[in-house]
Formats: sequence, C-alpha cells, structure tokens
Amino acid sequence: MVLPAETMAVVVGVEEYEADRKWRLDGPALDACRFARWLTIRGVPADRITLLISPLPENADAVEEQSQGYRFRGSADYATVRDVFVRYLPSQTSGLLIFYWGGHGVIEEEERRLIYADATKMDKRNLNLSSLLKSMRSSTFARHPQQLGMVDACLNLVTELGWEGRMPNDMFPEGRPEPRRDQRVLLAASPGERAINVDPLKTGLFSQVLREVLDTLPPGTWPPDAEWLRDLVSERFEQLRDDDRTHQVPSYLWFRSRSGEDTLVFASDPLAGRVPAAAFGGQLLTSAEYRKLKAILDGAPAPRDLRALYREATRNLAVQQLPRRPDDLISTVNALRNALSPMPLFGFLVRFAAGTDDKITQDRLWEWINAAAPHWGVEMDELLALDMELRRTFVLLRLEQDYLDDRLLVTGWTYEGSDGKQAVTSDEPWNRDRLAVEVSRLVDGFDPSEDPVPPVIEFLVPLSMLDDNLEALQVRLGDRVREIGAVCPVIMRSLDRLADPGRRACWRAMWNELTARGDAYDETAICWVECAPTSGLFDPAVLHTHICAALAYARACGPDEDPVFEAALDAGVPVALWYRVSAARKAHRIDLEKVLRNRGLRDLPDVVFRQRDAAHSYGAAAEHVGRDLVLLWDNPERVPEELEWHPPAVEGVAP
Repeated sequence: MVLPAETMAVVVGVEEYEADRKWRLDGPALDACRFARWLTIRGVPADRITLLISPLPENADAVEEQSQGYRFRGSADYATVRDVFVRYLPSQTSGLLIFYWGGHGVIEEEERRLIYADATKMDKRNLNLSSLLKSMRSSTFARHPQQLGMVDACLNLVTELGWEGRMPNDMFPEGRPEPRRDQRVLLAASPGERAINVDPLKTGLFSQVLREVLDTLPPGTWPPDAEWLRDLVSERFEQLRDDDRTHQVPSYLWFRSRSGEDTLVFASDPLAGRVPAAAFGGQLLTSAEYRKLKAILDGAPAPRDLRALYREATRNLAVQQLPRRPDDLISTVNALRNALSPMPLFGFLVRFAAGTDDKITQDRLWEWINAAAPHWGVEMDELLALDMELRRTFVLLRLEQDYLDDRLLVTGWTYEGSDGKQAVTSDEPWNRDRLAVEVSRLVDGFDPSEDPVPPVIEFLVPLSMLDDNLEALQVRLGDRVREIGAVCPVIMRSLDRLADPGRRACWRAMWNELTARGDAYDETAICWVECAPTSGLFDPAVLHTHICAALAYARACGPDEDPVFEAALDAGVPVALWYRVSAARKAHRIDLEKVLRNRGLRDLPDVVFRQRDAAHSYGAAAEHVGRDLVLLWDNPERVPEELEWHPPAVEGVAP
C-alpha cells in the first residue's frame, strides 16, 4: 500500500511555444494546475509536486493563481524538464511516482516524443518519452518502485510534418533493467493523431475525461488503480464514440502495463484535431433546435428549484461551466450546452418536464427531446428510464400512536415526482390490519412481475416507532398477499425533527450534501457507531460530519431511550441503518458492511429492499443481512405543507 504522503508527482502543461503561434494550445497549463490540485485534495503534499507550466498570456493570471504553493513552478523548457528527470528525481524516494504531461507530441519510428516549450522551427527540442520510460523502468529510478504516467499529447507522424531527420534525440540515462518495476502509462492519442483540445472549456478532451474518472475514486482510496483508470477512461470514450461525432474521438488509447502494451480501440476514423466549439462546447444544439427549445421554455411555468435541477443533471460531471445566473432558466440551459457530453442537458430537460405539472410543457418538451436527442447520440431508452425513475410513486404515511387503545392515527399522501396529494385520512384510530388494507389500496395496480420501478413506502413516525416492523405489513397485490417490504422499498422517517427549526436546518444542509456527492460509494460519508452510548465512548459530535450513521452496536433499548438516535436527529443525519433491538446479532458491523460496502448512498432504499427480499427467499439463512434491517431515509424535499389531519374525503364532496 502507498500513502498519498509517500507519493511524488511531476506535472507538465505546455500551451505557449517559442516556435510558432500556430503551435499554441488553450488548456494544457490549466489542466496541469487542475491535476496538481486534484493530487493535493487527495493528500499528496504540495512540496512533493513539481509543476512545470508554460501558459498562454491570456491564461497567465489564472495559472499564476492556481499554481501557488507547489515545490517548483518553472517553465516546461528543455533544461528545466530534463534537470528534473536526470538530476532531481533519481535522488528522491517515493512509494508512487506520477507523471502527467499535456501539450504537443509526435512519433518517429515508434518513438514517442513530447515537445518542449522552447522548441523552435529550427530546433525542435523534444523529450524522448520512449527513452524516458525505459530509464524510469531501470535502476536509475530504483527509489520509485511504482510509476503511473498520463500523457495528453498529439502523436503526429514526423513524416507527415516534414520533420523527418530534424528531431534532436537526447536520450535519458539507463541503469540495469528492473523487470519488477511497476510502470503503467496511459496516452491520449494513437500514432498519427492529434490529441483533442476542447477550446471553449480550455481543456484537453483526454484530461477532462481523466478528471471525471478520477473524481469517482472514493475519498481515502489511494493509489488510483491503473487498470481501473484504463477501464473507466475506455468506457467513457466508448460512449463518446457512439455519438454521431465519432471523428472527434481518438482511434484508440495506448496503455502500457507490467505485462506489455495494449491498445484500446474506439473508432476507425483518425481525423482528430482541435475540437471546434460546435463539437463539445458552446454550440451544442443547432440554431434551429435552440430557438425551438427556448420558445418552449419561455412559455413554461417557472421551475420550483432550478439550482437543484442543475445539480442533479451535473452531479457526476467533474468539470462543468456554471450558469452566469444560477436562478435564470435560459442561463442554466446555456451553461449545459457546454457540456462534454450532451447527456447533462437532456437529463436536465427530462427533470424539468417531470417536475412541472403543466401538461402542455411536458408534451412540448418531450416532442422536442424525441426529435433532438437522437441527433446528438443520446439513447432515448436512457432518458425514458430516467423519466420513469423521476415519476416513481412514493406513498408517505404519517403514523402516531393512539395510547388509549394502542392503535394508529393515520394520514397519507401519494407523490408522483414532485406532485403530491393527500390520499388517506383517519377519523378514528386504525389497527395494523386496517393500515395494511389501506396500503394495499394505495399500491393497487402495481405488478411486481411487470413494473421495473416499484413504489416506495415511507413511514413518517415519532422516535418511539422507528424500530417498528412496518415492512412486515401484509398487503394484497393481485391474488397474492405478501409482506410489503418484500415487494416495495420501505423506509422510515422522523416526525420529531419536523417541529424543530434548528433540526430542520441541519437536516436540509446534510441532504444537500448527500445529493451533491453523486452515485459512487463514499466510505467517508458513513459514521460507524460501534460503542453503545452507555459505554461513555460515544461522541455525538462525530455525527455532525457524516451523512449516514451505521449503528453497529448491540442495542438494549428502543430509539426513544437511545441517545444515539437523538444525537443523529440533532445533527441532521438524513440516512441511518441499523438492526432492530430484538435482532440477536453478534457482529453488527460485519453485517452492515455487507449492505453498505461499494454501494452509493443514493441507492440505499433499493439496496435494502433487495436485501430484505433475499432474506425472505426460500432457503435464506436466519442471519441473512437483510433480516430485521431498518433504514432511515429522510428526504426534506418531500414533506407535506400541512401535516394536520383533515376530515375523511367523501366521494363527490370536497374534503
């Protein structure tokens, strides 16, 4: 294992060349700064990062600001770069050495070369990458046993450029071969191609995809696995290849592993070059498409929460242009037109359509989406699946104990998307059998064998009822009676925090953080509570810095007598997972880890549902991790405006 503190990095970005203004690139120096910043965020000390950059004059101020604090901020010229690799690095020690380069490159007789910033037409100074990699695999770099290289550079053929025989060839010193050296390198372009630069976003296409992938690395995970990196970058380029602009995607990426060299093929057309704005920038959508979309949106009611729609559409995108006016609809659409992929824009529009109750707007938007999405390579099945998920039915049932006869006072609402309405009122307390009948009525029409997205049943209850086995309610679906928890996700929600403004504010802030984190598994978001509160070792403050509480201790009392539950509500924790107090389990953490590990928190309602379903399958062990499992999934965005009971509705008479 290698720690971030044991990592060293050399990060190079060349935008400005002495040779010719035509050689200029808008983005590599900024990409280098972005990559260096990513390293520091992940824990690599700034004084172990060597940053060598030659920016364009118009990017100089931004680069100067973003490059502060690193070990050395020099020009990416011949003397400086060579000194780093020949003198400095061999004398240093690291567990992992990372090498990143963005700029121009060429290939000559299978030797890859990167162009220095002080190259000229007469003196085409270059770094012989093939020689450097061979040197780094030798005893010269014996103090750097693991190496990871990422190169976002062209590989133009020198014969096509007329440079044959005119390339200086300074080799790097080689020691004895070290066959056990772990060196992995990923290159952005295949021989004969130009690496793609996305001018409107001031970034290289490969660098942007690389950042998107690296940002999915769970916090605390180090080092990044090279094969994982290769596979996800490959998958992303596969998606781009399927777009109708495949000529803008490299033919293949080049990857060197310990076992040899691999090529990852994406397209057959090698005519890649600098991407004009029309490809991945400000001109996403034709003028006619944009005018028609703007006319539809101008005639639509204002969305409820525009910023939330934007965050949802872009939450898995590492780099995205922000709207100039975040509360302006057209400004938001214009920002989404600059996305590397068209999916964020179309996903935003699907969310917009699902969130409005205006039928005319919905019909017009979907007519536009059906016409425009295929033109931009967006799979309609993916948009329809998103729409189905957004229109998922939620049944929210508020339950309170009537202590005179141990029955329940019930109010219920159904939500489809953001559209909610009161569906159940009780003028007298119900027993659980009556509650089960009402739940059956509310999910009537759902067929588990046919409908891919089951409704979600939410119980909004006081603290004393959080442990109640409500997913065991017997409901009738068609001609079968089953436990509701085996056919639908069932979650618990807290009624106590609704009346406390302080708790609600923390709760909302925590939920916003959850939605901003995306879909990937994030171990740092989970607070493991393994000490019973009576032990004196439990510190309630730890809950204030985590989104999810995993209660992995042997509980001896109900939630209303357990300080951990009160502390979680005070901290605003929106997600919690535990086993019922009656569940006799010897290893709570082991079981809860089997539920949570490598799964995104946003998917927990369905994950827990599937675990419960498996626990009730024929032959399932009595200690199955899905048995007696309780999930608190408290969404502050789905709370009725009025919580008081209304008289029961009478057919034909308004309540």
